[in-house]
Amino acid sequence: GKTVAVLGFNARPLAMSAKRAGAEVIVSDYWGDEDLPECSSRWVTVLTPRPRQRQRAHLEEPLSETLVANLLDEVEEDQIDYVLVGSGFDDNTRALKALERRFPITGNTSSLMRESRDFATLEKLANDHDLMFPARHVAKSVSEALDLCERIGYPCVVRPPRSGGGRGITLVMNPTQAEDASWRIEFDETVEEIVVQEYVRGIDTSCSVLSTGDSAKVLSVQGQLIGMPSAGRNCDFVYSGNYLPPTLSEPARSQIEEASVRICESMRLTGSNGLDFVVDREDRIWLLEVNPRFQGTLEMLEHAGKISVTTLHVLACEGVLPVLPPTFESGVRLVVFARKDGITPDLSRYRTTVDRTPKGVRVKRGDPVCSIIERGGSLQSCYSRAVDVANSIQAGLSSS
Repeated sequence: GKTVAVLGFNARPLAMSAKRAGAEVIVSDYWGDEDLPECSSRWVTVLTPRPRQRQRAHLEEPLSETLVANLLDEVEEDQIDYVLVGSGFDDNTRALKALERRFPITGNTSSLMRESRDFATLEKLANDHDLMFPARHVAKSVSEALDLCERIGYPCVVRPPRSGGGRGITLVMNPTQAEDASWRIEFDETVEEIVVQEYVRGIDTSCSVLSTGDSAKVLSVQGQLIGMPSAGRNCDFVYSGNYLPPTLSEPARSQIEEASVRICESMRLTGSNGLDFVVDREDRIWLLEVNPRFQGTLEMLEHAGKISVTTLHVLACEGVLPVLPPTFESGVRLVVFARKDGITPDLSRYRTTVDRTPKGVRVKRGDPVCSIIERGGSLQSCYSRAVDVANSIQAGLSSS
């Protein structure tokens, strides 16, 4: 078996995939979920949840740099065959430079990751491939942000330059809301700019693509769950999961697949990559961003398609793409966020839960508690089962 190093904000799904593929897995993760040891021979986490607390100590350096430093400390003497990168580095790819000095990343280099996150590049790619792209401007002050909101028109989106998982993004309907949202960003000492972006209403969609650097093939197209009240969110922009099959017209789906392949090929991406879109009510396709690494869809796709995404990723990096696309059952991944402060119940009682916060840990309102993976039957039945489990977990969050 191979030895695989995995790092990411939530590295457990990636580690579990590598473990199922027969690898010995060493993990650098943020959360320290209860089910992380099941898929790791060794692991190091930023949080070490203990009864009654989730250890919210202030980090002296950015999280991405901490994840890299922790992994390098853990694998000091090891021979590593593959290094797999998950989320947490999209907007701080420089942190991966220290890792690349020791081990080559199996997938996109940090330089290629940075290029694929450049909005000027994405806008050009959108234009080249007949896609829409939301207007986006950067302000240095609150007053400049308000002027940009007027120029773009309400409703629009006010956000920090970096917003992992959709956090910190606010839909504003008028100047008062825009000013409030802009001041919240202005008061954050780590942020120097305010981004104002056109708001696009429609079906949130993502496309997972396997790429060799020269050619690419679509693995799947799926719907995204964003800011879902059923997940414990309040109709915000926070990523709350995915679902299969997507509720798209066939022309829209075909255009997404064709554009995703061409974009990955033109950017010379390798391995597993994701592209996020919105399909508006006129069936126009809006490109939002490229995620040049494993995506949050991974575990749902593995369950619904009986595939190994990490194996397909490594093969793509070696120049081999699947001959036929996999077929998928209906599937849902729902991330459960706490609706109130409370103490977590024993989540292992729910057989479809993963990323489980350990029993007895105090979580704050808005914290992720676990994810639920459902597959089989109709999409509606998958979603209903996931929501039933989520509601039971919310009811089990005790206040003492």
